[in-house]
Amino acid sequence: MPTSPIEVIGIGNVHIGDRTSIAAGVQVVFHRPATLTIGDYCSLGAGVKFICDGGDVELGDWTTLHDRCLVLSTEGVRIGQHGWFGQNCVIDGSGGLSTGSGVRVGMYSQIWSHVAAGEQIEGCTLFSKRPVVIEDDVWLVGSCIVASGVTLGKRTVALIASNITKSWPAYSVLAGSPAALKPNLNFYRDIGLEEKWRLLSGWLQDASRTLNLKLLEAGPDQWILQGNGQGEIAFVKSAEHACTLRASDGYLTVCCIEDKSYNKRINDTEWAVLKFLAGNKARFRAC
Repeated sequence: MPTSPIEVIGIGNVHIGDRTSIAAGVQVVFHRPATLTIGDYCSLGAGVKFICDGGDVELGDWTTLHDRCLVLSTEGVRIGQHGWFGQNCVIDGSGGLSTGSGVRVGMYSQIWSHVAAGEQIEGCTLFSKRPVVIEDDVWLVGSCIVASGVTLGKRTVALIASNITKSWPAYSVLAGSPAALKPNLNFYRDIGLEEKWRLLSGWLQDASRTLNLKLLEAGPDQWILQGNGQGEIAFVKSAEHACTLRASDGYLTVCCIEDKSYNKRINDTEWAVLKFLAGNKARFRAC
């Protein structure tokens, strides 16, 4: 591994994946030995800081921490693939924190897995550590607060300045302080495989033009994008087709729209195309 671009204070291990961008002033402080693992294709903004008191931190592929995010880890922090955290977020793993894939957290939000105030010897009960679990594709719009012990089901949306003090099931829409359910709001609709393929086909044509790549229709349910000697990436509709194609070609990146998976090859074409799609079109996860 090359010399770390992260300033390291204390004793611990830092592992940085391929094609990861790290801005100036990123720092990790180890109060007790731990490991910071940053996946492939990640991005850390200026002034991001990790404070590890014995708890490992793992950032999944394609995860972005914008400027001045603060990560605290005693029991551990695990961020899934395609995580996105806006400027000045607090990500607390004092009691343990785990997020799924595609979790988006707007700037100035705070996720807490502990509370500590006052003296226990004087009877103060404001002291606890409880893990927080945030499932796939949750969106905290901005300036949100998540309290310790909370679990948020997949695709929950918390509107701006929500103060989330209890757990909520999948597909909840929340607002207010304390956050309450907004039953008349729903930000997802059901999309079938054929419509997904149609949408993806249009985006791949856009990617071909924008990124100056050659787009080939290799069959009714397969597209291939070719770079200039920098790898190829295929998109197929079904998981069965993806499995067959991956087994037959050890160099090709194959993305499957049915299960949103891809086999990582680390090359310029893979990076450019998946980054083009990852914003708010389609996020593929390494299998």
